[in-house]
Amino acid sequence: MKRLLAVLAACMTLALLTSCAPGGNSSTGGTSTASAASDPKTAIAAQLDALKAGDADKVKAGMTARVRDRFTAEDVEKAKGEAGKMTIDELYDSVEMGEDGGKKTAKVKMKNGRTLTTLIEEDGKWLADTVWFK
Repeated sequence: MKRLLAVLAACMTLALLTSCAPGGNSSTGGTSTASAASDPKTAIAAQLDALKAGDADKVKAGMTARVRDRFTAEDVEKAKGEAGKMTIDELYDSVEMGEDGGKKTAKVKMKNGRTLTTLIEEDGKWLADTVWFK
């Protein structure tokens, strides 16, 4: 159960705001890469899509350099099954915007109230700063 919650939290961290923004729909909008996320919900949705596809390179593209090497393609493959059971609405319920070290941050909260991950904006893209799916 704890592993399921951890995976659920991780998946929520990945989809931030593009087509899932208020007024949009709750689908991931077909985001092609996790690195293409211009808002937090879109970032989480893109990572969730990449996890469901088992695409470790796309998952890594949605992570900060600090955590990119903290997981393997095998970790992504293991998370693939659990990610397939999750929706963006479960993973991304709300966001707390902030700033740290001069960079914008977005603390993503899941539907169950737990924190999924914190995203950091780098060069206009939102990147996860934790490996939320392990």
